[in-house]
Amino acid sequence: MYRGDLTRDGHPAEATLNAGGAKHLKTAWQVEMSGAINGTPAVASGIVVAASAGGVVAAYRFDTGATLWQLSRLGAISGSPTIADGHVIIGTLSGHVIAIGMDGALLWDSVAPGVKPAIWSSPTVYGQLVLAGVGSQYGDNPLETGRIIALDLATGHEVWSVCALDGCAAGDGIWSTPAIDANSRGFIGVGNPDDAVLAFDVATGRRLWITSFHPDAGRDVDVGATPILFQLGGRERIAVGSNAGVFKVLDADSGAVVWSRDLVNGSAVHGLLASPGYDGTYFYVPSAGTPSGVYALSVTDGKTAWTNHAGLPVYSAPAIGNGVVVFGTGDVFGDPNQGGMMALSSMDGTVLWTHDLHSAVFSGPSISGNTVLVGDSRVPAGLNSYWRNAQIVLTLGARCAAAQRNVRRCLG
Repeated sequence: MYRGDLTRDGHPAEATLNAGGAKHLKTAWQVEMSGAINGTPAVASGIVVAASAGGVVAAYRFDTGATLWQLSRLGAISGSPTIADGHVIIGTLSGHVIAIGMDGALLWDSVAPGVKPAIWSSPTVYGQLVLAGVGSQYGDNPLETGRIIALDLATGHEVWSVCALDGCAAGDGIWSTPAIDANSRGFIGVGNPDDAVLAFDVATGRRLWITSFHPDAGRDVDVGATPILFQLGGRERIAVGSNAGVFKVLDADSGAVVWSRDLVNGSAVHGLLASPGYDGTYFYVPSAGTPSGVYALSVTDGKTAWTNHAGLPVYSAPAIGNGVVVFGTGDVFGDPNQGGMMALSSMDGTVLWTHDLHSAVFSGPSISGNTVLVGDSRVPAGLNSYWRNAQIVLTLGARCAAAQRNVRRCLG
């Protein structure tokens, strides 16, 4: 599941990679894919599923990288695939939500409402519902009505649809993925003009509250990252950053601001674009703004515990193991041949491992056991596996990238 589970903290229970193992990551296998891989690979029952901007979804054996099946010409894919109840669910930039069987059979194909809608977010399965955020094409041309749609998992038929703005006005496009709590409340980031977090009832789509982070003022500084759900002081809270570089903690019941910090200088394509991580001790906040890097923040007040500037912007949502934080580096508008992977100690930010891929890495890695999966921007794209004393990286693309990516698997 994207970011590990529905709390979206990037710290799944099955991630057992520790600091000692991270120091010895090396390549185990690699397979090639066509097109930018923008999402995090999904892992379930010994199968790895990855999707690309070339419109390809493919399944591989987790242990060997052998191809199990591949579907092509589905439309460009930016988000991560989701595996649930024997279904692989993907969203496309042409506005389709598609379900595929675990045997590679196409099950259904549903088109989102709108003039020219795009699904940047990663579809979410909750019970028998498939949720997806709907936004505009890159550049907001045309500017679509931001909305969340819920589809029936078995058929793909629409169950409900809710607009982010009153009257379903254009704007507030959604390229975030929802976090969902035990009370069936969803929390999702929205774009301009509100640049906000929207809370909604998952069963009905009813809007509960919306909290804007800042006036947009034509800057296009969306909340595109996925919120984290966590407990603080006996209450449920939400944490997420914005493209403008602002990081906030909100109360889940009311949307009231608990604390807020102007962390970095951002813009429409820089700032806190990638989703943060959380392990019960710190928030791990990736920055593609100025300064760039990864920031470990105190949960109670947002004070910086440590910073690693990483040498390049970080558009990659960090994955957290046992005392280790793993992420990719690279500049969307810089040299596509610069970038790679880093593993840091979650205690103090000490560098445990780096791997120069000679390619920007924009996807968030996935950790399953002591295996890491991540994607890069090299041509041709590939999926690599790294075993203990081996590395495994799955390279995925970023929202604005168009090159082919490598998909790799790493073990530590």
